[in-house]
Amino acid sequence: MLYANSWQHERSNRRPGSRRTNTQELKRGGPRSILLRAEDKAARMKTTFEILLLVLLATSCLLVAAQNAPPQSKPGFRVAVNMVLVNVSVTSAEGKRQPGLQPEHFELFEDGVKQDVKYFRSSEAPFHVALLVDSSGSTTRKLGLIRKAADRFLGKLTPEDRVSVIDVAGRVQVVQGFTTDRRLLSRQLRRIGTTTENGTLLRDAILQVLADLFRGIEGRKAVVFLTDAQDAGSKCRIEQLKQAVYVSDAVLYALLVNTEADLQKAMERAEAGFSRMALVVEASSADRVEDVREAARFLVDLLPASVQICLAEHRAPRRAMLLLPYTDHRAQVKESLAHASVQPRLTDTVSSWKAPVSTILLTDSSSDLPQRIQADILGQGTILVLGKRAAEEWQKDLREFARRIPAPSDLRQSLKELPAKYRDGRQEITALCDHSGGRTFDLLGMSDLDTFYQQVAEELRRTYSLGYYSQAAPGQYHRLEVKLSKASQANIRSRRGFLVP
Repeated sequence: MLYANSWQHERSNRRPGSRRTNTQELKRGGPRSILLRAEDKAARMKTTFEILLLVLLATSCLLVAAQNAPPQSKPGFRVAVNMVLVNVSVTSAEGKRQPGLQPEHFELFEDGVKQDVKYFRSSEAPFHVALLVDSSGSTTRKLGLIRKAADRFLGKLTPEDRVSVIDVAGRVQVVQGFTTDRRLLSRQLRRIGTTTENGTLLRDAILQVLADLFRGIEGRKAVVFLTDAQDAGSKCRIEQLKQAVYVSDAVLYALLVNTEADLQKAMERAEAGFSRMALVVEASSADRVEDVREAARFLVDLLPASVQICLAEHRAPRRAMLLLPYTDHRAQVKESLAHASVQPRLTDTVSSWKAPVSTILLTDSSSDLPQRIQADILGQGTILVLGKRAAEEWQKDLREFARRIPAPSDLRQSLKELPAKYRDGRQEITALCDHSGGRTFDLLGMSDLDTFYQQVAEELRRTYSLGYYSQAAPGQYHRLEVKLSKASQANIRSRRGFLVP
């Protein structure tokens, strides 16, 4: 159709009475002579004969190809032929590697129908390995240990394995693309966790690896990640991730660490801390007093309604006094703000108030804070500075701050739901790994990291890869099953099924 369309386009653009311009004519810069010598005619006849011979040969090749071609589908239907890759882990009854297997040792079934194995890679073939490292807040104190264990894992892979490193926290960052350079990977591992953002975008990270990082990569692929399986903040839903796993031929391995007790304690502390918050107001000069009061009233209305607020004032430099005890009545807080001593008086007043952990200092200036503000407020409080900005600007900042304050009622509900949610998260990750032909490892503690990374490396080395051509229809799920052709006590783990996108 390309040649036909080009010819039709040329023909349609040709003016009546005009003739086609020859390429040689353009090169010579003038019209071609219509007088042909005898040898020119002979040469032209020879060329015509060669063209006819090539046409006959091409026609015969097409006839042979047509005779050998598979039967065509009915008009109106299209049959897609796709290579389906299936990774198969084979171990003995004792859990040892089974080397030396060949394609004839395997039987591969799609929806119960046996398939012809057209692609085979032995267990020694290299992998593309995506190594996901969780650097979220729950791992901060153990991040050094995690980095070292991940670095030692690199040494357990074969030199031909290509590895990529992905940092997972409140954002997903590919710190290093696929490479065999182990020194470069070790350096990049040190970048993990250098920036802190709230959240654990686990589902987003796995989806990004499967859909983007592995795009266009042929052959064996694996995703290895350390996680507690508790996603926080991902846009990707679990059903969307399932679809991606079903489409991909990558195998997933998860090292599951149990953080349920730590999460419960953290949530209990958060619930206690955010249930009651102290608000301290202070202005560096008399002309900023009303600005601070206005900002304080604005913030009080933004905080969750279930947060109780107490109000403190500075009656002298570095001396805060309690003005209003904890209350959930916002009108009472704002009325007390109208009478609060926002600018410290130059009198020596002994402090009778100790700042709680959840304290907010609202001030107009950050200069000379140690000389103006009570020490324990600076030590553990959150400091909000208005500066000399317009109201619209500091209002935007206060909205963002208040948005990050969880409602205590929501935290209490989350505490009740934690056991079931924690269990569901682990079950979801386990199901995805099992479906891909991989598995999960339950870590009793971070000291087990090296042992389990070693097991993952061994899993990759005892994995065979089979492939066959499928005519599966797009948009449908198809079951896969792999067996050994001879009776054997070996254990087989493989991809459970696939989805044609």
